[in-house]
Amino acid sequence: MRAAANIALSVSLAVGAAALPSVASAADLNLLPHWPYVAINVLVFTLLIYPVNRLLIGPLLRLVEEREQRTSGSLDEASRLDADASALGVELDARLVEARARAQARRAAIMADAETQERALLEAASNDAARSIETVRSAIEADLVSARAGLQGDARALAGEAAARLLGRPL
Repeated sequence: MRAAANIALSVSLAVGAAALPSVASAADLNLLPHWPYVAINVLVFTLLIYPVNRLLIGPLLRLVEEREQRTSGSLDEASRLDADASALGVELDARLVEARARAQARRAAIMADAETQERALLEAASNDAARSIETVRSAIEADLVSARAGLQGDARALAGEAAARLLGRPL
């Protein structure tokens, strides 16, 4: 494609150079058009329109259109992906709120169950402590009764012995 464009350009330059008059002095400068040269230039221009359009301008326009389509396609794809991401974000937020609500309900149920178990354990521990205290009290009371009985016997024996010493005779 470039070779054809280069050939077309070199042909147009050769024809244009052939149509130019030789270098002249300033005195020979004529600003009126030389109609045979104008006709040759129009003919060369007319002959080169189709090949230049076919070989240079058409491919360049197709390339620009393809780039524009790819760019607009990429922009459309990006906007579609952005919309999809927004929709997914909204769905994710809704699912997150739902999961938090379920977790909060589960936490409340676990806390209620734990409080029930705590009360049951505390009540069982309280009952065990009350039984243990009652057992210890009854054991202490039994020990106290036996100690009092033993002390009363010892107190009588000591009182008798003290009285015998004071009186100086056995009782």
